[in-house]
Amino acid sequence: MKTFKHSGAFGDLLYSLPIVKHFGGGEFYLHLDQINWIGQHYYGSPPTAFHQGRMTQGDFAYMQDFMLAQDYIDSFKVLDPKTHAITHNLDRFRPTFVGHPDNYINIYSSVFGLDPESADTAESTPWLTVPKPREIKDRSVVISRSQRWIPTQPSAQWQEWKQQGLENKATFIGLPEEHAAFREATGWNVPYLATSTMLEVAEVIAGADTFIGNQSSNLALAIGLGIPNIHCEARVDMPLARNECYFPKMDNITYF
Repeated sequence: MKTFKHSGAFGDLLYSLPIVKHFGGGEFYLHLDQINWIGQHYYGSPPTAFHQGRMTQGDFAYMQDFMLAQDYIDSFKVLDPKTHAITHNLDRFRPTFVGHPDNYINIYSSVFGLDPESADTAESTPWLTVPKPREIKDRSVVISRSQRWIPTQPSAQWQEWKQQGLENKATFIGLPEEHAAFREATGWNVPYLATSTMLEVAEVIAGADTFIGNQSSNLALAIGLGIPNIHCEARVDMPLARNECYFPKMDNITYF
């Protein structure tokens, strides 16, 4: 039996799952309360305020149903380092990740000795599923805009889409404060859809034909699910090729 472990955060973990799938799946363990140590040990400073104190027992509960919905995850449990033997430590990606030299999935592939160009972990292949996608009536566009990487001025693309009437087809998921900030910044009058688990979020995203968002775990879900149209609001503090959302081999993703 293969055993996998990861310390988070959500997006980092989601981008590791193609590796789990490639190796045939198995038992998956979440190593809790490591993020603060990881930030200091690998990056020389505490993590950002958005990551401090994560991953908690609550975060584990948030992910549990979604992880168990993946057919290559046999079990999802909290790691006990003293008793659980791990065959594939997914946290091995961290030293290579410093400086963002490549796409997340390519980094994981290289660390585990796979050729990113030929392995079935190729970034163009969706790797996530949900049992029951949820379609929102008359709302085929899902927006999720995390507060972590919001630019000082929203892209003009938001206003172009607003003029095209896209807001009338959209629903916002995420935190209530993110929804309020999005409406204030863009002027979009879109309804908010509350969700309580990662599986609920994934079901809504899987039921959409378009996802618009910035770097976040919800973006990772959209990419992993292979949503037909994904528009990524790229970070402006680094080159596009170093953005988490940069998947040049996926023809369903555009950047603004």
